[in-house]
Amino acid sequence: MKISTLQYFVEVATEKSFTRAANNLYISQPTLSRHIQELEAELGVTLLIRHKYSVQLSDAGEKFFTETIDVLEKLDHLTHLFDDQKDVSQSSVVIRIGVLPNFNLSPLEERLATFKATHPNVKILLTDDTPMNLADGLNNGRYDLVFCLASYFAGNQNIEKHFFMANHLQIALPQKHHLAQQPSLKFSELESETFILLERKQSPIIVDYVVNQGLINGFNLRADYYVNNLDEGLTAVSAGKGLAFLYSGMNNGNLAQQYHIKIIDLEDVNQNQNIVTVTRKTNRNALLVQLTASLKLDNFGES
Repeated sequence: MKISTLQYFVEVATEKSFTRAANNLYISQPTLSRHIQELEAELGVTLLIRHKYSVQLSDAGEKFFTETIDVLEKLDHLTHLFDDQKDVSQSSVVIRIGVLPNFNLSPLEERLATFKATHPNVKILLTDDTPMNLADGLNNGRYDLVFCLASYFAGNQNIEKHFFMANHLQIALPQKHHLAQQPSLKFSELESETFILLERKQSPIIVDYVVNQGLINGFNLRADYYVNNLDEGLTAVSAGKGLAFLYSGMNNGNLAQQYHIKIIDLEDVNQNQNIVTVTRKTNRNALLVQLTASLKLDNFGES
Protein backbone atom coordinates (compact mmCIF):
# COMPACT_ATOMS: atom_id res chain seq x y z
CA MET A 1 0.00 0.00 0.00
CA LYS A 2 1.57 3.25 -1.16
CA ILE A 3 1.19 6.69 0.42
CA SER A 4 0.42 8.08 -3.04
CA THR A 5 -2.50 5.66 -3.39
CA LEU A 6 -3.91 6.81 -0.06
CA GLN A 7 -3.65 10.41 -1.27
CA TYR A 8 -5.44 9.44 -4.47
CA PHE A 9 -8.24 7.84 -2.45
CA VAL A 10 -8.69 10.97 -0.32
CA GLU A 11 -8.83 13.15 -3.44
CA VAL A 12 -11.56 11.02 -5.03
CA ALA A 13 -13.52 10.86 -1.76
CA THR A 14 -13.45 14.62 -1.21
CA GLU A 15 -14.12 15.56 -4.84
CA LYS A 16 -16.79 12.85 -5.23
CA SER A 17 -15.59 12.49 -8.79
CA PHE A 18 -12.85 10.54 -10.54
CA THR A 19 -12.70 13.17 -13.28
CA ARG A 20 -12.16 16.13 -10.94
CA ALA A 21 -9.76 14.16 -8.77
CA ALA A 22 -7.69 13.11 -11.78
CA ASN A 23 -7.51 16.72 -12.97
CA ASN A 24 -6.38 17.88 -9.52
CA LEU A 25 -3.75 15.15 -9.34
CA TYR A 26 -2.53 15.68 -12.92
CA ILE A 27 -2.93 12.01 -13.80
CA SER A 28 -5.24 10.26 -16.23
CA GLN A 29 -8.63 9.04 -15.07
CA PRO A 30 -7.93 5.41 -16.09
CA THR A 31 -4.71 5.49 -14.06
CA LEU A 32 -6.53 6.87 -11.03
CA SER A 33 -9.32 4.29 -11.36
CA ARG A 34 -6.75 1.49 -11.55
CA HIS A 35 -5.03 2.65 -8.36
CA ILE A 36 -8.34 2.76 -6.46
CA GLN A 37 -9.39 -0.66 -7.78
CA GLU A 38 -6.04 -2.11 -6.70
CA LEU A 39 -6.49 -0.57 -3.24
CA GLU A 40 -9.98 -2.07 -2.92
CA ALA A 41 -8.66 -5.46 -4.08
CA GLU A 42 -5.82 -5.29 -1.54
CA LEU A 43 -8.26 -4.49 1.28
CA GLY A 44 -10.94 -6.87 0.06
CA VAL A 45 -13.72 -4.27 0.38
CA THR A 46 -15.54 -1.71 -1.75
CA LEU A 47 -14.47 1.75 -0.64
CA LEU A 48 -16.40 3.84 -3.16
CA ILE A 49 -19.93 3.45 -4.49
CA ARG A 50 -19.90 4.48 -8.14
CA HIS A 51 -22.86 6.42 -9.54
CA LYS A 52 -23.26 7.72 -13.09
CA TYR A 53 -21.96 11.20 -12.35
CA SER A 54 -20.46 10.91 -8.88
CA VAL A 55 -19.06 8.59 -6.22
CA GLN A 56 -19.67 8.30 -2.50
CA LEU A 57 -17.97 6.49 0.34
CA SER A 58 -19.31 3.10 1.34
CA ASP A 59 -19.54 2.24 5.04
CA ALA A 60 -16.13 0.58 4.74
CA GLY A 61 -14.91 3.61 2.82
CA GLU A 62 -16.03 5.94 5.62
CA LYS A 63 -14.04 3.91 8.15
CA PHE A 64 -10.99 3.68 5.91
CA PHE A 65 -11.17 7.40 5.10
CA THR A 66 -10.98 8.33 8.79
CA GLU A 67 -7.96 6.10 9.35
CA THR A 68 -6.29 7.32 6.14
CA ILE A 69 -6.63 10.95 7.16
CA ASP A 70 -5.05 10.12 10.52
CA VAL A 71 -2.10 8.45 8.77
CA LEU A 72 -1.59 11.29 6.31
CA GLU A 73 -1.82 13.95 9.03
CA LYS A 74 0.81 12.10 11.09
CA LEU A 75 3.02 11.80 8.03
CA ASP A 76 2.64 15.53 7.37
CA HIS A 77 3.58 16.20 11.00
CA LEU A 78 6.72 14.07 10.66
CA THR A 79 7.65 15.79 7.41
CA HIS A 80 7.59 19.21 9.10
CA LEU A 81 8.76 18.09 12.54
CA PHE A 82 12.03 20.03 12.37
CA ASP A 83 10.86 23.05 10.39
CA ASP A 84 12.13 26.27 11.96
CA GLN A 85 8.85 28.05 11.37
CA LYS A 86 5.96 25.70 10.92
CA ASP A 87 2.86 27.50 9.62
CA VAL A 88 -0.24 25.61 10.74
CA SER A 89 -2.26 27.27 7.96
CA GLN A 90 -0.15 25.38 5.42
CA SER A 91 -0.68 21.98 7.00
CA SER A 92 -2.72 19.48 5.04
CA VAL A 93 -6.12 19.02 6.70
CA VAL A 94 -9.53 17.53 5.96
CA ILE A 95 -12.69 19.26 7.14
CA ARG A 96 -15.71 16.95 7.35
CA ILE A 97 -19.00 18.71 6.62
CA GLY A 98 -22.45 17.16 6.94
CA VAL A 99 -25.40 18.61 5.04
CA LEU A 100 -29.10 17.89 4.65
CA PRO A 101 -30.03 15.96 1.50
CA ASN A 102 -32.32 17.61 -1.07
CA PHE A 103 -31.68 21.16 0.17
CA ASN A 104 -30.54 23.83 -2.29
CA LEU A 105 -27.12 24.64 -0.87
CA SER A 106 -25.63 26.42 -3.88
CA PRO A 107 -24.58 29.38 -1.66
CA LEU A 108 -22.58 26.91 0.43
CA GLU A 109 -20.94 25.37 -2.61
CA GLU A 110 -19.92 28.82 -3.86
CA ARG A 111 -18.35 29.72 -0.49
CA LEU A 112 -16.56 26.38 -0.25
CA ALA A 113 -15.13 26.82 -3.74
CA THR A 114 -13.81 30.26 -2.78
CA PHE A 115 -12.32 28.94 0.45
CA LYS A 116 -10.64 25.99 -1.28
CA ALA A 117 -9.14 28.31 -3.88
CA THR A 118 -7.39 30.31 -1.17
CA HIS A 119 -6.57 27.26 0.98
CA PRO A 120 -5.33 24.59 -1.46
CA ASN A 121 -4.04 22.48 1.44
CA VAL A 122 -7.59 21.93 2.71
CA LYS A 123 -9.69 18.96 1.61
CA ILE A 124 -13.42 19.17 2.27
CA LEU A 125 -15.49 15.99 2.61
CA LEU A 126 -19.15 16.88 2.05
CA THR A 127 -21.65 14.20 3.11
CA ASP A 128 -25.46 14.10 2.87
CA ASP A 129 -27.10 12.79 6.01
CA THR A 130 -30.36 12.79 7.94
CA PRO A 131 -30.93 15.56 10.51
CA MET A 132 -30.61 13.14 13.42
CA ASN A 133 -27.37 11.66 12.04
CA LEU A 134 -25.99 15.16 11.51
CA ALA A 135 -26.65 16.05 15.14
CA ASP A 136 -25.18 12.77 16.39
CA GLY A 137 -22.25 13.01 13.98
CA LEU A 138 -21.31 16.46 15.25
CA ASN A 139 -21.42 15.26 18.85
CA ASN A 140 -19.30 12.16 18.25
CA GLY A 141 -16.75 13.89 16.02
CA ARG A 142 -17.71 12.35 12.69
CA TYR A 143 -18.43 15.87 11.39
CA ASP A 144 -16.52 19.08 12.09
CA LEU A 145 -19.32 21.29 10.75
CA VAL A 146 -22.95 20.58 9.91
CA PHE A 147 -25.77 22.42 8.16
CA CYS A 148 -29.02 21.35 9.78
CA LEU A 149 -32.41 22.42 11.08
CA ALA A 150 -32.03 24.61 14.17
CA SER A 151 -34.56 22.50 16.10
CA TYR A 152 -32.14 19.57 16.32
CA PHE A 153 -29.75 21.59 18.48
CA ALA A 154 -32.17 23.31 20.84
CA GLY A 155 -30.73 23.54 24.34
CA ASN A 156 -27.29 22.16 23.39
CA GLN A 157 -24.75 24.29 25.28
CA ASN A 158 -21.72 22.58 23.73
CA ILE A 159 -22.12 23.96 20.23
CA GLU A 160 -21.81 27.24 18.34
CA LYS A 161 -24.76 27.90 16.06
CA HIS A 162 -25.22 30.57 13.37
CA PHE A 163 -28.01 31.35 10.92
CA PHE A 164 -27.37 30.18 7.36
CA MET A 165 -30.61 29.95 5.36
CA ALA A 166 -34.23 31.00 5.83
CA ASN A 167 -36.52 27.99 5.63
CA HIS A 168 -40.26 27.33 6.05
CA LEU A 169 -42.84 24.67 5.30
CA GLN A 170 -44.52 24.34 1.90
CA ILE A 171 -47.01 21.92 0.35
CA ALA A 172 -46.76 20.25 -3.08
CA LEU A 173 -50.00 19.56 -4.96
CA PRO A 174 -50.96 18.13 -8.37
CA GLN A 175 -51.42 20.90 -10.93
CA LYS A 176 -55.16 20.26 -11.26
CA HIS A 177 -55.84 20.04 -7.52
CA HIS A 178 -58.73 22.28 -6.39
CA LEU A 179 -56.36 24.22 -4.08
CA ALA A 180 -53.57 24.61 -6.62
CA GLN A 181 -54.49 28.15 -7.64
CA GLN A 182 -54.32 29.59 -4.13
CA PRO A 183 -51.40 31.99 -3.49
CA SER A 184 -50.92 30.45 -0.03
CA LEU A 185 -52.71 27.99 2.21
CA LYS A 186 -53.56 27.53 5.86
CA PHE A 187 -52.88 24.16 7.42
CA SER A 188 -56.54 23.88 8.38
CA GLU A 189 -57.47 23.88 4.67
CA LEU A 190 -55.72 20.52 4.28
CA GLU A 191 -58.03 18.60 6.61
CA SER A 192 -59.68 16.45 3.94
CA GLU A 193 -56.51 15.69 2.00
CA THR A 194 -54.42 12.53 1.69
CA PHE A 195 -50.68 12.95 2.24
CA ILE A 196 -47.39 11.47 1.16
CA LEU A 197 -45.09 11.49 4.18
CA LEU A 198 -41.38 11.00 4.64
CA GLU A 199 -40.44 7.77 6.43
CA ARG A 200 -40.12 8.73 10.09
CA LYS A 201 -36.66 7.16 10.44
CA GLN A 202 -35.37 9.66 7.89
CA SER A 203 -36.31 12.65 10.02
CA PRO A 204 -38.55 12.03 13.04
CA ILE A 205 -38.67 15.70 14.04
CA ILE A 206 -39.98 16.77 10.61
CA VAL A 207 -42.60 14.02 10.50
CA ASP A 208 -43.71 14.65 14.08
CA TYR A 209 -43.83 18.38 13.34
CA VAL A 210 -46.30 18.10 10.44
CA VAL A 211 -48.38 15.46 12.25
CA ASN A 212 -48.59 17.79 15.26
CA GLN A 213 -49.64 20.68 13.02
CA GLY A 214 -52.59 18.56 11.91
CA LEU A 215 -53.55 17.88 15.53
CA ILE A 216 -53.29 21.58 16.37
CA ASN A 217 -55.74 22.23 13.54
CA GLY A 218 -58.16 19.53 14.70
CA PHE A 219 -57.45 16.59 12.40
CA ASN A 220 -55.22 13.56 11.94
CA LEU A 221 -53.04 13.50 8.83
CA ARG A 222 -54.10 10.63 6.57
CA ALA A 223 -51.08 9.19 4.75
CA ASP A 224 -51.35 6.43 2.14
CA TYR A 225 -47.73 6.61 0.96
CA TYR A 226 -44.38 6.88 2.71
CA VAL A 227 -41.19 7.83 0.87
CA ASN A 228 -37.47 8.04 1.59
CA ASN A 229 -36.58 11.25 -0.21
CA LEU A 230 -37.83 14.37 -1.97
CA ASP A 231 -37.73 12.90 -5.47
CA GLU A 232 -39.96 9.98 -4.49
CA GLY A 233 -42.40 12.33 -2.78
CA LEU A 234 -42.74 14.85 -5.60
CA THR A 235 -42.99 12.08 -8.20
CA ALA A 236 -45.90 10.62 -6.22
CA VAL A 237 -47.55 14.06 -6.06
CA SER A 238 -47.26 14.39 -9.83
CA ALA A 239 -48.93 10.99 -10.18
CA GLY A 240 -51.89 12.22 -8.10
CA LYS A 241 -51.22 10.00 -5.08
CA GLY A 242 -51.53 12.80 -2.55
CA LEU A 243 -49.95 15.99 -1.21
CA ALA A 244 -46.39 16.20 0.11
CA PHE A 245 -44.67 18.56 2.51
CA LEU A 246 -41.32 20.09 1.70
CA TYR A 247 -39.18 22.93 2.93
CA SER A 248 -38.60 26.14 1.01
CA GLY A 249 -34.89 25.49 1.38
CA MET A 250 -35.30 22.44 -0.86
CA ASN A 251 -36.93 24.48 -3.61
CA ASN A 252 -34.44 25.85 -6.13
CA GLY A 253 -37.23 27.47 -8.13
CA ASN A 254 -37.39 24.69 -10.71
CA LEU A 255 -39.13 21.89 -8.81
CA ALA A 256 -42.68 22.82 -9.82
CA GLN A 257 -41.76 22.80 -13.50
CA GLN A 258 -39.56 19.71 -13.20
CA TYR A 259 -42.29 17.57 -11.60
CA HIS A 260 -45.29 19.30 -13.20
CA ILE A 261 -46.79 20.20 -9.82
CA LYS A 262 -47.72 23.26 -7.79
CA ILE A 263 -45.79 24.31 -4.67
CA ILE A 264 -47.50 26.68 -2.21
CA ASP A 265 -46.43 28.29 1.06
CA LEU A 266 -48.20 27.30 4.28
CA GLU A 267 -48.85 30.58 6.07
CA ASP A 268 -49.91 29.63 9.59
CA VAL A 269 -47.22 27.20 10.76
CA ASN A 270 -44.19 27.70 12.96
CA GLN A 271 -41.64 29.48 10.79
CA ASN A 272 -38.66 28.69 13.04
CA GLN A 273 -37.31 25.99 10.75
CA ASN A 274 -34.23 27.83 9.54
CA ILE A 275 -30.98 26.13 8.51
CA VAL A 276 -28.01 26.84 10.75
CA THR A 277 -24.28 26.13 10.69
CA VAL A 278 -23.15 24.24 13.78
CA THR A 279 -19.72 23.40 15.21
CA ARG A 280 -18.55 22.04 18.55
CA LYS A 281 -17.10 24.63 20.92
CA THR A 282 -14.24 22.25 21.65
CA ASN A 283 -13.18 22.03 18.00
CA ARG A 284 -10.80 24.97 17.64
CA ASN A 285 -9.03 23.84 14.47
CA ALA A 286 -7.69 27.10 13.01
CA LEU A 287 -8.78 26.30 9.46
CA LEU A 288 -12.25 25.26 10.60
CA VAL A 289 -12.58 28.57 12.46
CA GLN A 290 -11.56 30.42 9.29
CA LEU A 291 -14.02 28.45 7.16
CA THR A 292 -16.90 28.98 9.59
CA ALA A 293 -16.14 32.72 9.71
CA SER A 294 -16.25 32.87 5.89
CA LEU A 295 -19.78 31.44 5.94
CA LYS A 296 -21.16 34.09 8.34
CA LEU A 297 -21.62 36.75 5.69
CA ASP A 298 -24.27 39.45 5.45
CA ASN A 299 -25.55 38.29 2.11
CA PHE A 300 -26.75 35.04 3.67
CA GLY A 301 -29.40 37.13 5.46
CA GLU A 302 -30.54 37.08 9.06
CA SER A 303 -32.97 34.87 10.90
